[in-house]
Amino acid sequence: MKASFRQSLALRVTLAFVLIVAVSAAGLGVYLYRAFMTEIVRRDDLQLLGKLRQVQIVLGRPGAAELLAAQPDFFRDTMRGQENSLVRIVTADGTVLADINPAGERYPVPAAAGTAPGAGAIAGWTTRGGIPGRVVAGSARLGATPVTVVVARAYGERTAMFARYRGRILGACAVAALAAALLAALMLRRGLRPLRKVAEHAALVKPGTLAQRLDIADAPSELRPLIDAFNAMLGRLQEGYARLSGFSADLAHEFRTPVTNMIGQSQVALGQGRSREEYETLLASNIEELERLARMIESMLFLARAGQDEVVLARQPLAARDELARVADFFEGMAEERGLRLQCSGEGHFAADAGLVRRALANLVSNAVRHADAGTTVVLHAESGVGTVALSVQNKGAPIPRAHLGHLFERFYRVDSARSDGAGSTGLGLSIVSAIMNLHGGKATVISDGPETCFTLVFPANDALLSGAPGAILPGG
Repeated sequence: MKASFRQSLALRVTLAFVLIVAVSAAGLGVYLYRAFMTEIVRRDDLQLLGKLRQVQIVLGRPGAAELLAAQPDFFRDTMRGQENSLVRIVTADGTVLADINPAGERYPVPAAAGTAPGAGAIAGWTTRGGIPGRVVAGSARLGATPVTVVVARAYGERTAMFARYRGRILGACAVAALAAALLAALMLRRGLRPLRKVAEHAALVKPGTLAQRLDIADAPSELRPLIDAFNAMLGRLQEGYARLSGFSADLAHEFRTPVTNMIGQSQVALGQGRSREEYETLLASNIEELERLARMIESMLFLARAGQDEVVLARQPLAARDELARVADFFEGMAEERGLRLQCSGEGHFAADAGLVRRALANLVSNAVRHADAGTTVVLHAESGVGTVALSVQNKGAPIPRAHLGHLFERFYRVDSARSDGAGSTGLGLSIVSAIMNLHGGKATVISDGPETCFTLVFPANDALLSGAPGAILPGG
């Protein structure tokens, strides 16, 4: 039951609604009961004072002494509805002239409060049977003799009436709680219908139905943020699944090419006897293809790690010009082979993971050297901005069509075979650059205007980062 209560929203809301109704009904019932009881007690007290006044008037009339001696019960019956009152008339010296008390009840005799006592002079008492009563005393004259009149009454019928009233209030509270439970169940069943539709739609979600969306037009305003979030989640899932499907197809294609090459070459070599030199050539070719596969796998592992939001970089203060020069020195030999020059310029300081920065720059410079026209200069430039440092790599060569610029940082995306080196490129270099920039909270951009193509890495460069506080080192840097 406890587990069911925690898990059922409808049950919790229903019980809470029933509790609220029951408490409200009980509070209203208590208020009405107390108001009713107070009014009845006030009415009875007024009647008790009226009874006292009636006895005082009768005692003051001529012949009252003879009437008292002959018919004492007359003083009990002077007022309609007060026939069961208890009346005692006592002289100043304590002589009891009349004591109308058939049941022999013992009740307190308060001090006389004059000829016109108020409600404050009334005292309470209880009979032997536990029935509450009220008593009041006042002064009167019997002819020339001053006397004290005591009037008391037990309210058994009032106590029974109060008990019946309490029972009715309890019954009304129970009926109200039961009605509230039924109404709450019906209300929740109807009110939670949009949630059930969301659950039914979620149960039908699969790769082929990701394009379907929940209709928000008829949804309650309270559920619209949930439906918006659910539809947005479906959109992200659809996009992610499409990307994953495309990536899987690209990955299979990229892996198939070197594997097919190795299988074909090996089958040809095994078709007939070969010389030692031919086998060595085959092994060298297979090793080249395996190295390409290893680079591709290593790049995929890095991208998978970089996609984790919890990755923390080993940031340290870096001088932009020094990083550019370091990468330029590494590619100096390759550039000379292609008849190119590497030129570094600019200044700036920022905080980043040095290994990842060099890897990103190396990918950009490698692409620039491969695709630059012979005899041109590849320019590596650093420029400080407001809170940022931009590192750019610019080369002159075949322009990149505008339609391809927005896709260059996607995995396995190649503009055309002319800009792809099958032996040296895995199609993941620019994806790695983009992932590295995302890890640093920066961005990578590309501009291709005529023969000039410029890739730019924009790093944040604020004082907090330049403080040099180290974090965890990301593997694969």
